[in-house]
Amino acid sequence: MNKIRKPLKRTNKDIRYIINLLLEKKARDIIVLDVRKISSITDFIFVASGSSDRHLNTIADNLLSSFKQKPLGQEGISTPGARWIVIDYGGIMVHLISDDLRHYYNIEGLWPEAKELVVESSFGEASGVN
Repeated sequence: MNKIRKPLKRTNKDIRYIINLLLEKKARDIIVLDVRKISSITDFIFVASGSSDRHLNTIADNLLSSFKQKPLGQEGISTPGARWIVIDYGGIMVHLISDDLRHYYNIEGLWPEAKELVVESSFGEASGVN
């Protein structure tokens, strides 16, 4: 989070839709990393925070029920006390994580070369989304 990255200038329809689904359920500190040129596991990585395990599950449930694509895999959903949920859509990977674990693991820091889209933390339009 400390390193200045190149901004992600254009997004596709699925990226915008997922951002809106996350914002609908009040996910915080949403970022999207474009890792297409630096990772072979996925194209885009979302990282968003929630205030509690219940909040994280609500965000995940909304994403799973509303996004047309079915996930290839998921971890932590409906697990009591889960503070990190991962939903893998192949080209898009979504990490929903508690603030303390997000700070500890600094998963955004694993891809310092990635282009980044930072989304407003309050409900509303995403900044920089085309």
